[in-house]
Amino acid sequence: MFPRSGFTYLMMNKPSGTVCSTVSDRSTTVFQLLGTDVPPGLSAVGRLDKDTSGLLLLSDDGMFVHTLTIPESHIPKTYHVRLSIPVSPADQYEYIRKCNAGLDLPPCEKSPAFVTAPAKLEWLGVMPPELGCGSSGTECLLTISEGKFHQVKRMMEALGNEVAALERVAMGNLELDKKIGPGQYRSLSEAEINQLFNL
Repeated sequence: MFPRSGFTYLMMNKPSGTVCSTVSDRSTTVFQLLGTDVPPGLSAVGRLDKDTSGLLLLSDDGMFVHTLTIPESHIPKTYHVRLSIPVSPADQYEYIRKCNAGLDLPPCEKSPAFVTAPAKLEWLGVMPPELGCGSSGTECLLTISEGKFHQVKRMMEALGNEVAALERVAMGNLELDKKIGPGQYRSLSEAEINQLFNL
Protein backbone atom coordinates (compact mmCIF):
# COMPACT_ATOMS: atom_id res chain seq x y z
CA MET A 1 0.00 0.00 0.00
CA PHE A 2 2.85 2.38 0.79
CA PRO A 3 4.88 4.17 -0.46
CA ARG A 4 2.60 5.77 -3.02
CA SER A 5 4.01 7.46 -6.09
CA GLY A 6 4.38 11.22 -5.93
CA PHE A 7 4.52 11.49 -2.14
CA THR A 8 7.38 12.31 0.23
CA TYR A 9 8.30 10.19 3.25
CA LEU A 10 11.01 11.47 5.59
CA MET A 11 12.78 10.38 8.76
CA MET A 12 14.05 13.20 10.98
CA ASN A 13 16.16 13.12 14.13
CA LYS A 14 14.17 15.74 16.00
CA PRO A 15 16.33 17.81 18.34
CA SER A 16 15.16 18.71 21.81
CA GLY A 17 13.79 22.25 21.98
CA THR A 18 11.89 22.12 18.68
CA VAL A 19 8.14 21.76 18.28
CA CYS A 20 6.06 19.77 15.80
CA SER A 21 3.63 22.64 15.10
CA THR A 22 3.72 24.32 11.72
CA VAL A 23 3.96 27.77 13.34
CA SER A 24 5.42 28.89 16.66
CA ASP A 25 6.27 32.36 17.97
CA ARG A 26 8.55 31.06 20.71
CA SER A 27 10.33 27.96 19.41
CA THR A 28 11.88 26.58 16.25
CA THR A 29 9.55 24.18 14.45
CA VAL A 30 10.69 20.93 12.86
CA PHE A 31 9.43 22.30 9.55
CA GLN A 32 11.87 25.21 9.75
CA LEU A 33 14.68 22.62 9.80
CA LEU A 34 13.67 21.27 6.38
CA GLY A 35 15.56 22.40 3.31
CA THR A 36 14.01 24.28 0.41
CA ASP A 37 14.11 21.11 -1.71
CA VAL A 38 11.40 19.54 0.46
CA PRO A 39 7.86 20.01 -0.90
CA PRO A 40 5.27 21.95 1.15
CA GLY A 41 2.35 20.26 2.82
CA LEU A 42 4.27 17.87 5.02
CA SER A 43 2.74 16.73 8.30
CA ALA A 44 4.33 15.12 11.33
CA VAL A 45 3.30 11.53 11.93
CA GLY A 46 2.27 12.02 15.54
CA ARG A 47 3.96 14.53 17.78
CA LEU A 48 6.93 14.63 20.07
CA ASP A 49 7.01 17.02 23.02
CA LYS A 50 9.27 20.05 22.76
CA ASP A 51 11.87 18.52 25.07
CA THR A 52 11.68 15.04 23.49
CA SER A 53 14.16 14.18 20.75
CA GLY A 54 14.55 11.36 18.27
CA LEU A 55 12.63 9.59 15.53
CA LEU A 56 10.00 11.72 13.80
CA LEU A 57 8.33 10.81 10.52
CA LEU A 58 7.08 13.46 8.09
CA SER A 59 4.98 12.99 4.98
CA ASP A 60 2.56 14.72 2.62
CA ASP A 61 0.68 11.44 2.14
CA GLY A 62 -2.43 11.98 4.26
CA MET A 63 -3.40 8.32 4.11
CA PHE A 64 0.04 7.30 5.39
CA VAL A 65 -0.10 9.84 8.24
CA HIS A 66 -3.63 8.79 9.19
CA THR A 67 -2.85 5.05 9.09
CA LEU A 68 0.10 5.45 11.44
CA THR A 69 -1.58 7.80 13.91
CA ILE A 70 -5.07 6.35 14.45
CA PRO A 71 -5.37 4.60 17.85
CA GLU A 72 -6.42 1.37 16.13
CA SER A 73 -2.97 1.04 14.54
CA HIS A 74 -1.35 0.18 17.90
CA ILE A 75 2.10 0.72 16.40
CA PRO A 76 4.60 0.31 19.23
CA LYS A 77 6.91 3.23 19.96
CA THR A 78 10.17 2.76 21.83
CA TYR A 79 11.78 5.48 23.93
CA HIS A 80 15.21 5.76 25.50
CA VAL A 81 14.42 7.15 28.94
CA ARG A 82 16.94 8.72 31.32
CA LEU A 83 15.59 9.07 34.86
CA SER A 84 16.39 11.67 37.48
CA ILE A 85 16.36 9.22 40.38
CA PRO A 86 18.44 5.99 40.20
CA VAL A 87 16.34 2.87 40.72
CA SER A 88 17.63 0.08 42.96
CA PRO A 89 17.93 -3.46 41.53
CA ALA A 90 14.94 -4.61 43.59
CA ASP A 91 12.76 -1.74 42.37
CA GLN A 92 13.86 -2.25 38.77
CA TYR A 93 11.89 -5.50 38.71
CA GLU A 94 8.87 -3.68 40.12
CA TYR A 95 9.08 -1.07 37.35
CA ILE A 96 9.09 -3.87 34.77
CA ARG A 97 6.19 -5.69 36.43
CA LYS A 98 4.04 -2.59 36.88
CA CYS A 99 4.59 -1.36 33.31
CA ASN A 100 3.71 -4.79 31.97
CA ALA A 101 0.56 -4.92 34.11
CA GLY A 102 -0.55 -1.40 33.15
CA LEU A 103 -0.30 1.79 35.18
CA ASP A 104 -3.24 3.77 36.55
CA LEU A 105 -2.52 7.35 35.46
CA PRO A 106 -4.39 10.29 37.03
CA PRO A 107 -5.95 12.96 34.82
CA CYS A 108 -3.95 15.93 33.60
CA GLU A 109 -4.69 19.13 31.69
CA LYS A 110 -5.10 17.42 28.29
CA SER A 111 -5.90 13.82 29.14
CA PRO A 112 -8.40 12.04 31.38
CA ALA A 113 -7.37 9.34 33.82
CA PHE A 114 -6.73 5.97 32.21
CA VAL A 115 -4.96 2.66 32.68
CA THR A 116 -2.09 2.15 30.25
CA ALA A 117 -1.92 -0.88 27.99
CA PRO A 118 0.85 -3.35 28.88
CA ALA A 119 4.24 -1.77 28.18
CA LYS A 120 7.70 -3.32 27.94
CA LEU A 121 10.53 -1.85 30.02
CA GLU A 122 14.16 -2.93 29.66
CA TRP A 123 16.95 -1.57 31.86
CA LEU A 124 20.20 -0.35 30.27
CA GLY A 125 23.68 0.56 31.43
CA VAL A 126 25.32 -2.35 33.25
CA MET A 127 27.30 -1.27 36.32
CA PRO A 128 31.00 -2.14 36.68
CA PRO A 129 31.64 -5.45 38.53
CA GLU A 130 33.05 -3.67 41.57
CA LEU A 131 29.72 -1.91 42.03
CA GLY A 132 27.62 -5.04 41.72
CA CYS A 133 25.63 -6.58 38.93
CA GLY A 134 22.61 -5.25 37.08
CA SER A 135 21.65 -1.91 35.59
CA SER A 136 22.82 1.52 36.69
CA GLY A 137 19.13 2.22 37.32
CA THR A 138 18.89 5.50 35.44
CA GLU A 139 18.41 4.44 31.80
CA CYS A 140 15.85 2.18 30.21
CA LEU A 141 14.00 1.45 27.00
CA LEU A 142 10.23 1.76 27.26
CA THR A 143 7.94 0.48 24.50
CA ILE A 144 4.31 1.60 24.50
CA SER A 145 1.48 0.97 22.06
CA GLU A 146 -0.38 4.20 22.80
CA GLY A 147 0.45 7.86 22.49
CA LYS A 148 -1.46 9.74 25.16
CA PHE A 149 -0.47 13.24 26.26
CA HIS A 150 2.93 13.12 28.01
CA GLN A 151 2.39 9.40 28.52
CA VAL A 152 5.98 8.30 29.19
CA LYS A 153 6.54 11.15 31.63
CA ARG A 154 3.27 10.41 33.41
CA MET A 155 4.15 6.71 33.64
CA MET A 156 7.47 7.48 35.30
CA GLU A 157 5.77 9.91 37.67
CA ALA A 158 3.29 7.17 38.61
CA LEU A 159 6.29 5.03 39.51
CA GLY A 160 7.69 7.77 41.74
CA ASN A 161 10.36 9.02 39.37
CA GLU A 162 10.95 11.80 36.86
CA VAL A 163 12.18 11.84 33.27
CA ALA A 164 15.43 13.75 32.82
CA ALA A 165 15.75 13.10 29.07
CA LEU A 166 13.58 11.33 26.52
CA GLU A 167 14.38 10.14 23.00
CA ARG A 168 12.18 8.11 20.66
CA VAL A 169 14.38 5.48 19.05
CA ALA A 170 11.90 3.31 17.14
CA MET A 171 8.40 3.09 15.70
CA GLY A 172 7.33 -0.46 15.05
CA ASN A 173 10.29 -2.22 13.48
CA LEU A 174 11.74 1.03 12.13
CA GLU A 175 14.68 2.35 14.14
CA LEU A 176 16.16 5.83 14.14
CA ASP A 177 19.13 6.01 11.77
CA LYS A 178 22.08 6.79 14.03
CA LYS A 179 23.89 8.42 11.11
CA ILE A 180 21.36 11.26 11.10
CA GLY A 181 22.41 14.05 13.44
CA PRO A 182 19.97 16.17 15.45
CA GLY A 183 17.94 18.34 13.08
CA GLN A 184 18.90 16.28 10.05
CA TYR A 185 16.60 14.14 7.93
CA ARG A 186 16.53 11.81 4.95
CA SER A 187 14.02 9.99 2.77
CA LEU A 188 12.64 6.66 3.87
CA SER A 189 13.30 3.68 1.65
CA GLU A 190 10.48 1.45 0.47
CA ALA A 191 11.82 -1.31 2.72
CA GLU A 192 11.77 1.02 5.75
CA ILE A 193 8.20 2.06 5.06
CA ASN A 194 7.18 -1.58 4.88
CA GLN A 195 8.91 -2.18 8.22
CA LEU A 196 6.31 0.06 9.86
CA PHE A 197 3.47 -2.22 8.80
CA ASN A 198 5.11 -5.65 9.10
CA LEU A 199 5.07 -6.05 12.88
